[in-house]
Amino acid sequence: MNKKDKEIPKITMANMLKLMPKQSLQLSNEFLEALKPEVGNFAVIILTPNTKIIRIIPTSTEMVYKITIDIGKLTPDFLKRIGNLFLSLGLKALYSTGLCFVEDKCVFEGYIDSVEFESIDMNELKKEIMNVEGITGVDFSLLKVE
Repeated sequence: MNKKDKEIPKITMANMLKLMPKQSLQLSNEFLEALKPEVGNFAVIILTPNTKIIRIIPTSTEMVYKITIDIGKLTPDFLKRIGNLFLSLGLKALYSTGLCFVEDKCVFEGYIDSVEFESIDMNELKKEIMNVEGITGVDFSLLKVE
């Protein structure tokens, strides 16, 4: 085999689709095999409107919690404090992101598989999050397969 015939490893997969209202997204077997989690057969799909990027993240259960944190005043150690809080509770985020709209007005969102909450008291978690300097609100919502 010469240098020209050498196969280059693939790092991404892609398919084209037509965006149409109320049409299902159909994934090829190759996509499904690559996407399927070790346990379960579920995924959360997340759209970031300002970048127009969609993420499909495998999950082990049919439910994912979305945690939205309103940051009234962003402090330099906010991410460290939230990260340490989640770490101390054993919570692993599937995905997290944040956005500062103007000056110090920021929002943090995290998506966490519901299995992570089996031993977590949600009221206690909310209280712990609200104790982090600068946070003015916390909201939990449950996303489920319908």
